Amino acid sequence: MRPSVVHVTAGRSAGSGVIVETDSSGRAIIVTNHHVIEDSPNRVRVQVEDSSWHSAVVHGSDAARDLAVLSICCSPDFRAASLSGARAPQGASVFAMGYPVDVFASGVASLTDGVVSRVFLDTEGRRWLVQTNAEINPGNSGGPLFAMSGEVVGINAFIQRETAGGLNIEGYGFAVASETVIDVLPTLKAGRTLGGATPTPTPWSLWGGSRDGFGPADGAMPHETDGYIETYDANVNLEHFSAAATFVNPSSGGWDYGFLFRWTEQNRFHIVALTHNGRWVHDRREGSADTIVVDSGWTNALRLGAGASNELRLVAIDSTGWLFVNGEFVTALNLEGGASEGDVAVMTGYHRGSERQGSVTRFREFSVFGMEGLAETTSGELMHANDGNIQSRYVTDGVGDFIIHATFANPYSSSVGSWDYGVAFRDDPNRRNAFEAVTISSDGSWEHFRRDGAVSSVYRESGRAQVNWGAGAENTLWLWAIGDVGSLWVNGEPTDALDLSGAPLMGGVWVGTGFYEGNEVPGYATSYADVEVWSLD
Repeated sequence: MRPSVVHVTAGRSAGSGVIVETDSSGRAIIVTNHHVIEDSPNRVRVQVEDSSWHSAVVHGSDAARDLAVLSICCSPDFRAASLSGARAPQGASVFAMGYPVDVFASGVASLTDGVVSRVFLDTEGRRWLVQTNAEINPGNSGGPLFAMSGEVVGINAFIQRETAGGLNIEGYGFAVASETVIDVLPTLKAGRTLGGATPTPTPWSLWGGSRDGFGPADGAMPHETDGYIETYDANVNLEHFSAAATFVNPSSGGWDYGFLFRWTEQNRFHIVALTHNGRWVHDRREGSADTIVVDSGWTNALRLGAGASNELRLVAIDSTGWLFVNGEFVTALNLEGGASEGDVAVMTGYHRGSERQGSVTRFREFSVFGMEGLAETTSGELMHANDGNIQSRYVTDGVGDFIIHATFANPYSSSVGSWDYGVAFRDDPNRRNAFEAVTISSDGSWEHFRRDGAVSSVYRESGRAQVNWGAGAENTLWLWAIGDVGSLWVNGEPTDALDLSGAPLMGGVWVGTGFYEGNEVPGYATSYADVEVWSLD
């Protein structure tokens, strides 16, 4: 049954799952827990047989029963397990498979065994539960509880370590019984999300800490032809933030929608709007109805048909922003001017004629979280040693999706020798020389490469950059990485998109110099300043 057990990640959380159906197209249907994916349902990834990763679609979830249904596509090698139609008898031998915390670093599924202690009806959650003494730990959530026949008799959901009166007890494991899974599976596959309170979860958090924010929230903005922008506010006050929402195209009319942000009063804000013909605009208002046009352009990433949905994401840090549509990077935003912080809202009806009386613009999963640097702003020097090693300074660990800013100063002029410096990221703490890196060099080039446990590099992309030469001249790098895609900016100019597919999902981030042999001159140092990392996980 091992091939049917999968590893599930969703933003900062991770757990397990099980493939319960496959079809002729190679698509797999997966069952996991609602609490595994609830924080980041638009960023779910699934690993199959401890190797290949796939982006997943969440079809539906049930908070009360703590179940969710996903799908991944496509491979003829996906293997499904069968859901048992019979209730597991007391005393029956069972085994749990999944990715508990103690083996998370190795990325390999583990197995524990036990017996069924009892099966009972949880009336509050409207579900049947299987209690077992098979060891279940954070990270097992969503994984299968198998009978010795190989059928799934439950989906592991939570553990109990104390009584209602606070008495410590040996941990009991509980799984949502297969009869409950079978009952709700057709509804969740059809895309329906059921309500109710989420039972106490035991997810494995990939990144600790909390941030100010809002959501996720679903809603609709009725169109009113009154000359005003329609909004749904998050009621936050943020400078550095990441906002996301999925919008549904109205059935008719020249619609628009997007984000209004750094909003401090009625007519003081930035606004980013996508329109029915694939155009994006970024404008600013400074306290009056007069509009300052900042930038605009076109994107092919927007789905334009009536009823189609589009996921928009906006990231703002200091005077720079980034806009993404359906996971694709669209443009950088110049956020100079206007308020430095303020509220964030989804909006529609920015352009004249973009609303139709009686119509609505629906949105889903509107969420905002404030971002703070993961570590104090870092400055220092990397002394050249020419010892065959990269000279480095660790910045932070345990980060997957992020943005980093760093300014480097050239150690010497090209007449003295060659130099390089840059940023390494998703550094695997369990493997030496396993990381991604972007660098710029004294010859004016930039490179993105991967090392996968060996000193030799696998080159991904490279090109020319607007590099400032001369001893002491400074070069500023911005790097963002989201899932399988990244982008490097050198002195405010973007390079080609970065292919991060196949890379570890998260790891350490550090700055370095001497990535290549011969690019260090002993006695000199590469200085760096204003190094800061913002997590997007």
